[in-house]
Amino acid sequence: MTPQTRTSLKDLQDLDQEIAAVRLTSEGFEPLLEEVDAPVLRLEQEVEALEKRLTDIKLEENRIELTIEERRVRAAKLQGRMEAVRNVREEAAVHAELEMVRRALASEEQEALSLLDQIKRLEERHEEQEAAYREALAEVEPRRKTLVQEQAETESKLETLQADRDAFAAGIDSGERRIYDSIMAGARDVALAELTQDGACGNCYNIVPLQIQNRIRHTEEMIRCEGCGVILTPESAQGLALAQEEEARIGRALRASTDQRDAERVAVSEADALEEAEEVAAKEGSTPEAAPEETTLEEIDTDPAPSGALALGGLIFEDISAEERPVEGVAVDESPADKLAAEEVPAERPRLEAANAGEEADAEEAEPKEPTADA
Repeated sequence: MTPQTRTSLKDLQDLDQEIAAVRLTSEGFEPLLEEVDAPVLRLEQEVEALEKRLTDIKLEENRIELTIEERRVRAAKLQGRMEAVRNVREEAAVHAELEMVRRALASEEQEALSLLDQIKRLEERHEEQEAAYREALAEVEPRRKTLVQEQAETESKLETLQADRDAFAAGIDSGERRIYDSIMAGARDVALAELTQDGACGNCYNIVPLQIQNRIRHTEEMIRCEGCGVILTPESAQGLALAQEEEARIGRALRASTDQRDAERVAVSEADALEEAEEVAAKEGSTPEAAPEETTLEEIDTDPAPSGALALGGLIFEDISAEERPVEGVAVDESPADKLAAEEVPAERPRLEAANAGEEADAEEAEPKEPTADA
């Protein structure tokens, strides 16, 4: 397939695609016309149905009018016959038939009145529907006229394109055109496709082997895609430009997406840091104050013990001097402190016992002696 043939087939494909688009546009006018004509057609059908119903009722009313006329003639004849009867029996028979004719005549006259009333209502409704039909027709007529004109122009353009296509296709090699037509006959829009920049089919995007790519670019063979069956052609300058433009667009989209993702990550990190700071601040604000440390006995009394005092387990016991002895006459029991001191400090026991003995002697001297019998 020479470069000239490739170009001719591409031009033929462009013509076929344009013809398909115009044909699709032409076919699209029918639904538009149906949509425009739908209200008018509905009103037209209603008017036709009313006309048919009105015609039927009028025929029925005419039939009843003829029947009424016959009944009246029959009643008149019976009335004349009543005057010519000669006996009671004949008179009774004529009278019975006359009453029957009169009842039928009254019923038919009532039915005729009912039909006349229906005819009057139907004629009024028919006039209303016909007026609505004329109004709708006048409203949609400009739009319908425009659509009909556009449809005619489209069909004329389609015929012109088809003639140009036939004339152009006649100048292409018959064998290659036959292959092209067989591909397009399968209700497809593409029969030729260029290789992409990365060596793929431009129609189905299947990767073409490198050896076949070289044959497509450097030979005049007609090579078809193994995936979709289209005829493969080398990349054109326009195709390369479009591919580069598409690649640049994709790169810009990827960069924009990356920037947006980074911005979202930064925003999330800042929000997490702020949340952690708020949690830390909340914890610090809710921490209870530290309880005061317990004071030990050693910290309460840090002054040196006075002379004559005993220190037992951190407690200070002062030695009672002679000047600080209890008042005379007051019994002094052995205090728990003395007992504790005596139990825990054996080394001080003799001194404490001596002090207690002295205190007891002083107490005995201070007590008054009872007078004897001799005194």
